[in-house]
Amino acid sequence: MRRGILLIALGTMLATAAGRASPAPSAATPPEFADLYAALEGRLQVISRAVVARWDGERHPVVFAAELLAANGNRGEQLLTDRAWQGVLVNLDRLQRLGARGIVVKIGYPLLVPTFPRAADYLAFYTRLAQEIRRRNLVLLAKTTAIFRNPVFSAVPVNYAGLTLDRFRREKRQMVETIIREVRPDYLTVDNEPGTEGQNTGLSFTVAAFTEVAQFVTNGLDRRGVRIGAGAGSWDDLTYFQSLAQHTSLDYLDVHIYPVNRDYVADRVFRIAEIARGSGKKVVIGESWLYKSRNSELAGSIAAAADLFARDVFGFWEPLDERFVEVMGVLSHAVKVEFTSFFWSRYFFAYVDYTDWTRRLSPAEVFRLANEAAARNMLADPPRLTQSGVAFQKVSASTAAPAPSPGRW
Repeated sequence: MRRGILLIALGTMLATAAGRASPAPSAATPPEFADLYAALEGRLQVISRAVVARWDGERHPVVFAAELLAANGNRGEQLLTDRAWQGVLVNLDRLQRLGARGIVVKIGYPLLVPTFPRAADYLAFYTRLAQEIRRRNLVLLAKTTAIFRNPVFSAVPVNYAGLTLDRFRREKRQMVETIIREVRPDYLTVDNEPGTEGQNTGLSFTVAAFTEVAQFVTNGLDRRGVRIGAGAGSWDDLTYFQSLAQHTSLDYLDVHIYPVNRDYVADRVFRIAEIARGSGKKVVIGESWLYKSRNSELAGSIAAAADLFARDVFGFWEPLDERFVEVMGVLSHAVKVEFTSFFWSRYFFAYVDYTDWTRRLSPAEVFRLANEAAARNMLADPPRLTQSGVAFQKVSASTAAPAPSPGRW
């Protein structure tokens, strides 16, 4: 579930934010969220017990990573300025200092399609960024999922009108070849979250269609040592994973974890891992964060629910986010995941206080406040961390061995 909005201004703020003190997080759960808080807390306890019961205690050499939000392709041409580049470097530096051993970057379709405006400039930006990430000896996962078309979620003026599945797969293949040749990431996820992709592009991604795109992109592909993957959300039908595992030449299945409701984590992730390994594929958790949703609110598109994502910013969720990070750490070892990334990495640095004023703000307004708070705390000396950030530090240090050298597998 990709949430372009959230970070549209983060890079600029990192480059310009002053060192003002950020507000303390709320100490108590607001009454209107008491039931949801209790439900999520209970689910995390259930998941934790289930995962520990299935874990043999062996620590796996997981690469724990974080999303580089300041470089997300949904920022569009905002990325292509010197100020933005400085903000990206600050974001990257702080994540590395936090303990991230891997970095995830969204190079969204169709940014690198040659006919897309300023495609060459985007390619130069991401090529330069990849060089910087390699210089720091960090593992890079790039992903080419579609740019959001809703302006609330993205600053990129994409127009998918008239897009066909044939054109989509051809242009996706073209982008993948370009990224392999020029950007040279360690992992490259070509597609994920079929429901989100369908909503963004207007295409219908049935299991067969989604699999066919992955087949077209990977068949005969000169991978040059880059591991290629695709996947779906843990909330999606498991037949997506089964079909990708059985009918493609992918190197790994990429699962996204957001809702902890129902059986979306404790059972499904283990089943997805069994599906992957049954076909000789690895498992990657390309995105994860705790989705603040009641069961009754899960209808529709998870990825486009701005009002639900706006809940993430508030500090009273911090203990649950901390617990989620810890549970994901144990889950990654238990399932023997190769690479696990946390999407909302800005909350490793700051939250927003829940007040009578902030509770009435629009999603765009509270996202702006969250970006400002995170930028201030990243720029502090030393950077200020939330308890979620401290939890990430500990989880990343829990791995059994050093991360593999980028580009060598």
